[in-house]
Amino acid sequence: MSRGQTALLPSRGREPAPNRGAPTAHRRLRALAVAAVALTFLLIAIGGLVRATGSGEGCTGWPKCSAHRWLPPFQYHAVIEYSHRMTAFLDIVLVAALAIVAWRGYRRVPSVFVPAVAAAGLIVLQAALGGIVVKGALPPFLVTAHFATAMVLAAVLVFAAVSAFTLEAVPADGPTGFTIYAMLIALAAFGLLGVGAYVRGENAGLVFGTWPLMNGRLVPHLSSTPAALQFLHRLLALVVGAGVGALAVWAWRRREAHGAAAVFAMVAGGLYAVQVMIGAALVWSGRAPPAIVAHVAVSSLVWGSLVATASVSRSMTAGP
Repeated sequence: MSRGQTALLPSRGREPAPNRGAPTAHRRLRALAVAAVALTFLLIAIGGLVRATGSGEGCTGWPKCSAHRWLPPFQYHAVIEYSHRMTAFLDIVLVAALAIVAWRGYRRVPSVFVPAVAAAGLIVLQAALGGIVVKGALPPFLVTAHFATAMVLAAVLVFAAVSAFTLEAVPADGPTGFTIYAMLIALAAFGLLGVGAYVRGENAGLVFGTWPLMNGRLVPHLSSTPAALQFLHRLLALVVGAGVGALAVWAWRRREAHGAAAVFAMVAGGLYAVQVMIGAALVWSGRAPPAIVAHVAVSSLVWGSLVATASVSRSMTAGP
């Protein structure tokens, strides 16, 4: 078997996928996994819109929009916040359906069953955190926890989707160097996302009004917590950007060996370049709502692409 080639054989170290009605069952599993991934990233983008427009308290109650009504009044902030809640509800339904399909047909396939069930638990936790955030008047720590949980949920669903599409693939005997590096870059990106979320929670996004320099300096005066947070965020963005760029170059040079993993790595590199320019626009525009939404949406897609890179590389036979 050539490197990078998918083998239509039971995976080593996994239980074989169910055979009875397998094509139909796999189509259902794969459709639900892809739909759940897509809706989760849409939900993250709408969450960015809620933050960008200051609509987090457009509905003052939870799960009702207010103490006396389920449906929102026809007001700007209430409609935006309620659209976020309805998207979250649909996402819960999809993730629950995915967990049920995994429970009924894939209990002997841990790579599918475990993330599907974990996603169901995570989305319930995410919904609960959303309620706490509303009742807690959006404190930075809870805003960060809410966003971080959304990123973990997205990663788990991406892993489940990759597993659903590689049920018969033969993985390498152990993680390759490319897989390990992709995992490390994904972890670094998660740290960057967490710091970025805390910067938003602290409203520290414009503590430096220029880009790429910070008030005309490469290393600014760190006289306050917001300044330190923003400097840390930009420094991490530089480090992670270099790492993502190296991953994309590695993938390009070994694209035949790494197959779909190389594609996801190069997508991550392209998205990161776009994200850098969105970050600049965020500063130059004074944190205009479209720039905020784009920043949140594209950062989540970078994260998803990196998780997909590591997951596909782990699931498929690949070169070093």
